[in-house]
Parts: sequence; C-alpha cells; structure tokens
Amino acid sequence: MKQLLLHVRPDQTTLALLDNDTLSQLFVERAGEEDIVGRVYKGVIKNVVPSLSGMFVDIGIGRNAFLRDRDTLKGAPRTEGASILVQVEKDSTETKGPLVTEKISFAGRYAVALAGSSYIGISKKITDENIRNRLRSAASSLAGEGTGFIVRTAAQGAVEEDFRNDISSLSRTMDIVMRRGAIEKAPALLYRDGDLAVKSVRDYLTGADRLLVDDRATYARLLTLAEEEHISKDKILFYDERESLFHAFHVDDEIRRLFDRVVPLPSGGSLVIDYTEALTVIDVNSGSFKAKGMPHDQLAFLINKDAAREIARQIRLRGIGGMIMVDFIDMEKKEEKEKLLQILRNAVKEDHTKTLVLGMTSLGLVEMTRKRTTKRTWQYYYDPCTACGGTGRILSAKVAADRILEDLENRRRKGPFKTALEIRCPGEVKKVLETGPMKENLEKTAGTDITIIEEPSYSRETYTILSI
Repeated sequence: MKQLLLHVRPDQTTLALLDNDTLSQLFVERAGEEDIVGRVYKGVIKNVVPSLSGMFVDIGIGRNAFLRDRDTLKGAPRTEGASILVQVEKDSTETKGPLVTEKISFAGRYAVALAGSSYIGISKKITDENIRNRLRSAASSLAGEGTGFIVRTAAQGAVEEDFRNDISSLSRTMDIVMRRGAIEKAPALLYRDGDLAVKSVRDYLTGADRLLVDDRATYARLLTLAEEEHISKDKILFYDERESLFHAFHVDDEIRRLFDRVVPLPSGGSLVIDYTEALTVIDVNSGSFKAKGMPHDQLAFLINKDAAREIARQIRLRGIGGMIMVDFIDMEKKEEKEKLLQILRNAVKEDHTKTLVLGMTSLGLVEMTRKRTTKRTWQYYYDPCTACGGTGRILSAKVAADRILEDLENRRRKGPFKTALEIRCPGEVKKVLETGPMKENLEKTAGTDITIIEEPSYSRETYTILSI
C-alpha cells in the first residue's frame, strides 16, 4: 500500500511517502523558506564572465544567480544590463547563489510545457503507435504559440478530457508568464510553483492509495484542488486521532535515523555516509554478518545487493545531490559487478529527481550523480555546531590549555605582567590548567598570581586573559 502523510504545522509542512509502511520519500518546507526551484524571474544581467562560461543575473533575491552558457537560448545577445527571463534549476547553497536556465518549462500531470518551442514529444515508454499518434495530435491542437510539449508516460492511461485539461492549463500558464515577462520591470518574480500541500495532490497522489492530512484548513484546500484537477477526492482523508500523524506511522523514528552516519542493513552489513561540499561518499561494510561456509564472493554480493537498494532510498530521503561515490565490498566476478550496477539503476528509478549511475571505476568505486535542487534534509532539522563549526570535531581540552599557555608566553615576551591575571575558560580546560606540570608551567610563565575561572558559556577554543 502506498500512502502520503501531510503533516502541517504553522512553521513547517512535511510530506512523507510510505511504501508498505516504509518511508520512501520525504519533503520539507519551512514557512518563509519556500523552495524557489521552478520559479521564473525577469532578471538583469550583471556580469558576463567568459572564463566561467556563463553570467551572473540579478533576480531580486539578494544573491545573484548564475546562468551557464549552455543553458541560454540560441541567437539572443547577452550583454550586461540586459533583461532576461530565467527559471531556477537549483537553489542557493551556503557558498553559491541559485543556478538558473533560459530554457523555461512547466510540468503537469501528463505533460511538460516547453517555452520557445514547437516540438511535440512523446515518452519512449509509450510504445503503442495509435496511442502515441492520438496524444501527439491532441497536444498539437491545444498548444499555444511558441509552446512545445513532452507528453509523459502517465498520459497513456489518462482520460481524454483530463489530458486535454492538463495541456490547456499548461498552455495558459506559459502564456501568462510570457505576457508578464514582456511588461514587468526587472528584477521581478513572474511565476512561483504551488506549495508542498499543492504538490502532494498534483504530483504524488495519482500513484498513491490515499493522502492523510492533519490540518483541517489544508484538508479543505486540498479537496478544492482535487476537484479542479479532476482527481478523486475520496483519496484525501482528514486525520484526527489522539496520536500525532507521524508518531502513529513511526515516521518520526525514521526521520531521526536519517541523521545517523551508520545505516544498518538487513543482511547485517552497514552503510557509512560522509558528506563534503561537493561530494558524498558511501562505504559498504560487511559488519558482523557471518555466513557459515559461504564463499567471500557470495557473501559480498549478498550484502552489496542489500546496500544498493538502501543507498537509493537513503539518497532520496536525505536529499543528497551532486557527485556520489560508493565503495562496495570487493567482488571478483565481472557478471556480479554488472548485476549490482543494474540493481542500483533499477532502484534509483523510483526517484523523482534525476539520478544517474555512471559505472564502476578501475578502483572498484561506483560513480553516481543526483541533480541537486534543494537543501539536504539535515539542514531543515539541524544548525551547524557552534562548538566545532560543522566539522564534527572540537578541540581537545589539552590543546586548548596549551594554546592559553602559548598566548601567555607571547605576552610575557613583551614585558612582565604588572598585575595579577584572571583566565576565563571552559570547565574541561580549567581542569587541565590546574593539574600537575601544566599548573607549574602556567605560574612560571606568568610570573604573577593567576586565578582561573570556569566560564560554562565558552566553547573549547574560547578564553579570555584579564588583568586584575
């Protein structure tokens, strides 16, 4: 059974997709921090940078967006100060502004509308020529001027009226955006996608058995939307039980586990997931799994198969994007390596975000890429640690004490201290400073009376030295 759980709170909306009671996908939207991916802006070109093969565009959000040359439309001049219509492909990161494209498109339930095109394409997964011709003819007859379409796989089972309504709606949206783009003064927002509640019905409900929502106002809004989108309202249910929605379906527990570095596998092995700015590394370990009499190759293949399926799930749930390197357990047989890659490719097909399994390197590492659009999931739940600055490590108390001693030595070289001193530092550092040889060195270096005061609010790297 596939079901959607929409958990609505004043500051955050969370959508969980469950497949047979197992968390399959997770989407988070904070109030005031809505996803800008898919938005269309009229921007102003600020800098054309040939060395970066692109240009910076002011779209009015405080940080310039970047437009790559390969994402521009052919034939149009690109000069500083010129206005340009762009759509956001990737949201900002801590160090970069959003990535935008001139190739504007809008996705519906049954088709994707393309700006500045007359192309009508049909999904390759629709193989029946009669159906392909019918859908192509319907899309062509309803397409607005300068709008092309790619018909999605879901269209082959759609009711004719629903398909036509979807195409007409996309054509109207494209027409409105282009008309606004012609009259608005840049920088300006021309189009924003629906919020997470809207997406739950428009993008995900078709493939699910039901949608449970725990907010009455949102429930009423979704019923109206379902009617407008010609979707069965019977699938949308209001959840009003004593136990909270996510607690009742154990989603809270699964979300907490998403932030663990080590992920256990059913076979007894585990995944170890580490992040960098541009790369995510996943290591597959055999762990405590022992198979009596099983050859190493069979054992490795068994654990790797489990790992491949779980890796696809974890990168979806954690919102991992960019380059991904996976170090599977070594296998000797070429056919088993090929089977493993195919298992991984099949597993990532469930992902709504474009994910590619590129192959295995000579070192046995599997290369993957996943389109980075929004934040990683942990960024919605955690702030960077103030003590370690996000590194996952804090300075040892011994080294922190050594730094205080070295600071005293440097100050003493400029001349003797004329008054007694007061050192304020965290409790763990105070303990080291007051122990054995360190205390003797401190007093010898200072050459004056020293009082050490514990300061609980200080991090390990913070201290003050005052004259008293």
